[in-house]
Amino acid sequence: MPAACCQFDVPSEIAASPLYAVGGFAIIPGLFAVDALADLLAEALSVRPAGQRNELAALSDGTEGRGGSPGRAFSSSPGGTVQWRLFSAPALIASLSRICGLAVAPTGGGTYTYYEQPGDFLALHRDIVRCDLAAITCLSEACATPGGGLLVYPRHATEPLSGARAAGRTAATRVPLGPGDTATLLGGIVPHEVTAMQAGQERIVSVMCYRLPAGGSQ
Repeated sequence: MPAACCQFDVPSEIAASPLYAVGGFAIIPGLFAVDALADLLAEALSVRPAGQRNELAALSDGTEGRGGSPGRAFSSSPGGTVQWRLFSAPALIASLSRICGLAVAPTGGGTYTYYEQPGDFLALHRDIVRCDLAAITCLSEACATPGGGLLVYPRHATEPLSGARAAGRTAATRVPLGPGDTATLLGGIVPHEVTAMQAGQERIVSVMCYRLPAGGSQ
């Protein structure tokens, strides 16, 4: 198990950015036009049969910084040409750069994630080094009852993950995402998780990662 650290260092350029100043995340309704969202959903559904089921019961491997192997249960598929075309478009890159106050660059192909079974989740973590900024777009959601969703821990951005774990979910901020909404998240900095889906709930999201020039390596 990795040794605990006493602090998580946020690069100074990111700490001075507008996005970090508002908690490291922002919800953007309507970032994509209706027809673009329909194309993304169609691609997500077309690649779903070839997707892979990802399950790891242990909530944490003790990682204190970025990456690691957080507990999880969901299915995923690599993104295709539609996702790449939309998320790497110069106009979108410019919009994300304005939101962050920093230049952003896509790191490669994104993914589609399917939270499709009761109990599907993604435990508390920070994103891998190549994912300083994540753009998470909700493409579809069926929800018979209030259920799982994205939680972020902006007050614990400068702490090891064990600090957020100890604080518990009462210290988190819920990020409500409906179909068509996009969350821009400093996922390599701000701890976050997806809580367990409930019976009758199913969510499909598109995830694309971006590097920031000041991205850290912890």
